[in-house]
Amino acid sequence: MNRIMPQVMENNERDQYPVTFSRTRVGAGIPVLPRSSPGCFNMRTIFPIIMGTRPAGTIRLASFTLAGLLCLVLAACGTIAPTTPQKRTLSSFDIPTSSAGQQEMAAGMIDFQNADLLQVLDIYQELSGRTVIRGSLPRPVISVRNQTPLTRVQALQLLDTVLAANGIAMVLAGDSAVKAVPAAQAASEAPPNITLPLELLPDSGSFMSRTVQLKKVRAVEVATVLQPLVKTPNALLPIGMSNQLVIRDYSSNVRQMLQMLQELERNSKP
Repeated sequence: MNRIMPQVMENNERDQYPVTFSRTRVGAGIPVLPRSSPGCFNMRTIFPIIMGTRPAGTIRLASFTLAGLLCLVLAACGTIAPTTPQKRTLSSFDIPTSSAGQQEMAAGMIDFQNADLLQVLDIYQELSGRTVIRGSLPRPVISVRNQTPLTRVQALQLLDTVLAANGIAMVLAGDSAVKAVPAAQAASEAPPNITLPLELLPDSGSFMSRTVQLKKVRAVEVATVLQPLVKTPNALLPIGMSNQLVIRDYSSNVRQMLQMLQELERNSKP
C-alpha cells in the first residue's frame, strides 16, 4: 500500500480539497480522507476518487486501486468497538426514588418464610446488582414479608435490617460488591465512610462508617457517653490529636449518635 502514490497535478490547489497528507514515514504521501462519523469514511468524498472524477477547482488524484481503497475503508470502520451500557448497582445508601432503576415492588413481593440464608443473599444480589461475597457465616432461618410497596433501595434497607437482627452485616466493598460478614467483625472490614446529611441516612441496619470532626467537646470523652448506644464491637474510635470520632455501626444507630453529638456541641461552652 505504501507504494501507491497519488499524482498531484495542481499543487497550488491542495488546500481547497478536503484531503490531508500523512507526514509520517509509514504511509507517507497516502491521503487521509475526512470521516463523516467516527470509524467510517465519507463515501461522498471517496466515490469521485474511485470513479476518476473530481469536484471543480480541486486537485486531481491519480488512480487508487478499488480493492486497496475498500480495504482501507473496511479497516477504518472496524476499529471502533461497540459500546455497551454499564449495569448500574444500588446500595442501601442511595436515595430511594421512583426512577426507572428503582420501580416500586408491590406489597408481599418479598416473602421469606423460614428461608435459608443463602436464598436471602441471592435475592440481595439481584436487587443490588452487586456481587455478594460470602465468608464463614452463621446459618439463621429468615422470615420477613414487606407489607407496603418498596423501591429496590428500600428493599435492600429492609434486608439489611433483617440480616443485622440475625447477626449478619452487609458491608459495601467498592462499586460492584458487598460483603456478608458476622456482625462482630464488621468494623474490621473497612466499611465505607458515608457523608450523607443526618436526615438522609436510612433508619435501617445498613452498616457504615462516619468520621465526625468535633469542635467543642473532646472525642475521648464523648466516646464514653455514646457507648451505650452502640450495637457492634469496636464501634467508636476516638482520635485525640485531631479531635475526631470515627463511628462504625448500623445506620440507625449512627443517626442517633450524630443527633446526640449535635446536642453536645450546641450545649457545650467554648
